[in-house]
Amino acid sequence: MGPVAHKIKNILPNKNEDPEKRYFKTIVLLCIGIIFLMAAAGITAFVITIQSDELTMVPNLEGVDLENALISLEERALFASIQLRYSNDPGDKGMVVGQDPVPGTSVKANSRILLKVSKGSPIENLDDFTGWDLDDLEAHLRSMVNIYGPLLSIKRPVVSVYDESPTGTILEQKPEPGTQLSELTALDLVVSRGPFGQTHVVLDYGGMAYPEVITSVVKTNIPFMFTSSPKKRGDVGGTVVSQSPPVDEVVPVGTILQFEIAEPDEQESGDLVFGILERTLPEYEVPVRLIAEAVSPLGVVKPIFSMRHPGGIVTVPYLEPEDTQIRIIIGDQSPITYTVRADE
Repeated sequence: MGPVAHKIKNILPNKNEDPEKRYFKTIVLLCIGIIFLMAAAGITAFVITIQSDELTMVPNLEGVDLENALISLEERALFASIQLRYSNDPGDKGMVVGQDPVPGTSVKANSRILLKVSKGSPIENLDDFTGWDLDDLEAHLRSMVNIYGPLLSIKRPVVSVYDESPTGTILEQKPEPGTQLSELTALDLVVSRGPFGQTHVVLDYGGMAYPEVITSVVKTNIPFMFTSSPKKRGDVGGTVVSQSPPVDEVVPVGTILQFEIAEPDEQESGDLVFGILERTLPEYEVPVRLIAEAVSPLGVVKPIFSMRHPGGIVTVPYLEPEDTQIRIIIGDQSPITYTVRADE
């Protein structure tokens, strides 16, 4: 046995040695082994850290123009992949409208970030809307908002003139058809209010139930107003007991027809609540599309009527369950709402 081997043998515990000396050698060797393993683990972790890329956080670049977005990525040792796409708003052209990964994600330095950059709106030329109905144009613009975002709006108030065309027909528009669109554009319209001096003969609505009266008058967009009075002997609840102007009178188109209806009694109404919702609207240059509907407590929508309304007083008679919501909807405006209560 060589000198080195002999020294190692003396260092290692030997069963022939004194037990305390053997125990001491064992403890010392264990400590040396633990220190060696900890040093090896530390060195390994250090090497891995040195070799791995530094982590950085992805910034929020949505709404930032492309040039500044690239600068922001470069400052964080990140690179950009660019994807061009159409967006809803023409004003978004050249702006970042989406990114992947999302803001706040931790990634390695030198990673690529996908930037979705707007090419602007896909609509470039203004259509010719002359001859369109104003209601149809408003519905068309709402559908464009759902698909492309806000591209066109109607300048208010709309100019209206007497013309042989039906009420609500668009006669002129500015900008002219074919105009290039690069931003949100307001349409300046001239709309027909119908032929001058039109009249109609007042029909006899006496004894008719108020839903039938409404169905009749809204067909020709005749404005109306309802009031009610306590039911008298011989009256039927919910029917017309008087009207103004009187039957067969010739009146100008747009004259408000006023109806008084008998209030239903408890036997006729049952568990339903009768009432008349009255609200005052602005006076409109051109009659607007007005929709009245009832929404039950379960969310079921029941149309009451739809018509072109000139503004001013609007009345909506109802016979509905308590907690039903009556809604008056005018174009893109917030609906007028009222909740039916039995104690009112």
